[in-house]
Amino acid sequence: MRGDQAVPSPPDSLVGPRADLPPDEASLARELEVVANRAWPPLRQIEIGGWTLRASAGSSRRGNSVWAHGSVPDVRAALAAVSDFYTAEGLPPTFQLTPVARSEQLGAALDAAGYDDTGPTDVCVAPLGALASVPPSPSRSASASVGVATADVPGDEWLRVAGQVLTTFGVQRAGTLAVLSVLRLPTVYVTLTVDGVPAAVGRGVTDDRWLGIYSMATLPAARGRGAARWVVAALAQWAGARGATHAYLQVEEVSTVARGLYADLGFRPVYRYSYRRAPLSAPRAVPVSRGGGPAGVGAA
Repeated sequence: MRGDQAVPSPPDSLVGPRADLPPDEASLARELEVVANRAWPPLRQIEIGGWTLRASAGSSRRGNSVWAHGSVPDVRAALAAVSDFYTAEGLPPTFQLTPVARSEQLGAALDAAGYDDTGPTDVCVAPLGALASVPPSPSRSASASVGVATADVPGDEWLRVAGQVLTTFGVQRAGTLAVLSVLRLPTVYVTLTVDGVPAAVGRGVTDDRWLGIYSMATLPAARGRGAARWVVAALAQWAGARGATHAYLQVEEVSTVARGLYADLGFRPVYRYSYRRAPLSAPRAVPVSRGGGPAGVGAA
C-alpha cells in the first residue's frame, strides 16, 4: 500500500433506515417513540390532531419539537399552529421526523416551508443480558480502585461530570432538571470513580421491558479505557433486576466514538430520525418554571 493512500474508515453499522421500514420494524419504531416520549416528558405540550407539540425551556431537541405520531386533517393549518406555538415559547418551530411520522405528506410540506435538517440520530436496541457483564477495569493501573455508585437523583458529582460533557447538563441544565423533576418512571444515576475520582456517568430509565440509556458522559482523562462500558453494565444490571429485557438508546451521527462503543456492545439500528427546524428571527427567553417543577446526553 502506498504511504499516501488513505485508510478507509470501517462501515458504520448503526445507520438505520429513514423510510420504508418492514411492518415489524415499523411497529417497534412506534413503540420506541412512545417509550422515549415517556422517558423525557415535556414541560408543556398541546395536541393538534395526531401531533404533540412539546416545549421544555429549550432543553434537548426532543423536548422542544413536534412528535407527529398521528394525522392532522389539514397539514397547512397545522403547520401554522406549530409556528404560533413555538414562536410564543421563544423557540424555533421544530419537527422530529421519523420513518413512522404522520401525515405522509409531512416531509414534503416541511421542504416547501423551508425547514432545515439539523442532523440525523439513530435509535438502536440490544438484548439486556449481553450488556450486564462487567468489563475489564477502566484504568491502566492494576492497583487502581474502581467504584460504581447508584442514586435515585443526580448528585453533585454526577452533575459535575455530566455538565462538563453534555449540553443538556451544561448551558441547558435548568431546563433539563425541570424535565427530570416531572419524570415518573424508575430512574437511576450511575457514577463511576477511579481511585475515588469521578470519571464517567450515565442515566437509566425503565419502562416495562425497556431500559433507556441516557446522559452517557466520560471525562477526557478517562476516555478510551472502558469507563463507559462499566456504566452501561451497571445500568443493565439495575434494569435487569427490575424486569427489563432490552435496552434502547439514541446516538447522533456525529458521535463517532460512542457509535463504535455501542456497535461493539451489540446494539443494532432500528430507524434513523432527524430534526427539521424553521428559522426564528428573534427568540425570547422562556422561564424554566413554566409547565414544570424546579430542577441525556438528555434526549437527542
